[in-house]
Order: sequence, then structure tokens, then C-alpha cells
Amino acid sequence: MLLKKYQQQALKKLNPSISNSSKESMRYCCMGILEETGEIVSEIRKPLYKGNFHEKPLDKEAIKGELGDLVWYIALICKNTGIDMDSLSKNIIDEQDEEDRDILIKNSIKLGKASGKIVQNYLKYNKGKVKKEKLEKSLRKQYKNILKLSNELNIKIDDILEMNLEKVDSRYKSTPKIQKNIEEER
Repeated sequence: MLLKKYQQQALKKLNPSISNSSKESMRYCCMGILEETGEIVSEIRKPLYKGNFHEKPLDKEAIKGELGDLVWYIALICKNTGIDMDSLSKNIIDEQDEEDRDILIKNSIKLGKASGKIVQNYLKYNKGKVKKEKLEKSLRKQYKNILKLSNELNIKIDDILEMNLEKVDSRYKSTPKIQKNIEEER
């Protein structure tokens, strides 16, 4: 699935109180991206450090859901700033393999650091202190981190995006006002 297509479908049911205020949307994105990153890291940390990894394996379905939520916030930031979401998948390269456990830890930490950088750049962008290209670079880096983590867990990015669309559809009802705004943007 193309990221742009995902973005259009995923943001159809955005809460009007968020979509009608750029300041509230920015705050919502910053808080959400940090929250979802924490949930991903928690899903990885708990089996690695709170118990025997073999007795309580990683919950890949939960991680897939949380990765989808993270991509959703990235989609909203891209919409708010006019960044082409498809550009995030350009120039993605793989790194050398490491032990499974170590690479999960490493990628989880990278995910957290990148989310913090996105929030910093997004806040600065909205104050006119950072160029859009710098924000886009931090979003691209995070998308790369998402791909690395999903590849390590053998989860396809399309499965993450589709699961997230199903979650969005089940949680939120689209309003005519939102639909009208989406149609006007096309």
C-alpha cells in the first residue's frame, strides 16, 4: 500500500476539534507520537526484562497495532505540514544483522530517540524555526526505524497499515464536515 493512500484513508475520521485547529493538532501529534512509541517499547521491554523471553514471547499483534498507531501520527504530521508521505520511504537501506534480542533493543531505543526528535522539529517548524526538510528528514528516519523493527519481527508494513485502518474504522465515525474537508483537499 502506498503511504499516501494509507494517509488519505486513515485520516478520514479525524476528530473535528483537532482537524480545525492547527495548534491543537500539533499538540495532539506530539503527545500521540511519544505515547505510541512508549507503548511499542513497552511491548518489547516487558518480555525481554520482566520474565523468561521463551515463556512470554513478544506479542507481535500488539506491536503491529502500536506501530500502526505511530504511523497514523506520522501521517497526520505530514498532512499538517504538506510533506508528501510517500517521500518517507525513499532511500531506505538495511543495516547488518545482529543478535535478535540486541537488535530489538537497539531498534526500540532508536524509535524512542527519533520520536523525540520529531516532536522537537515539529514544534520548531510551527514556530518557523526549522525548515520543512528537517522535519521531513526526522519523519523519514522514524519510518526507517519502523521498517527495521517490523522486518525484525517479520511483520509486513502493509499488514501494519491495514490493521491500523481497521482500528480507525472501528473507533471513529466519519462526520459529513470531515468528509467535505477531505473531498475539498483532493
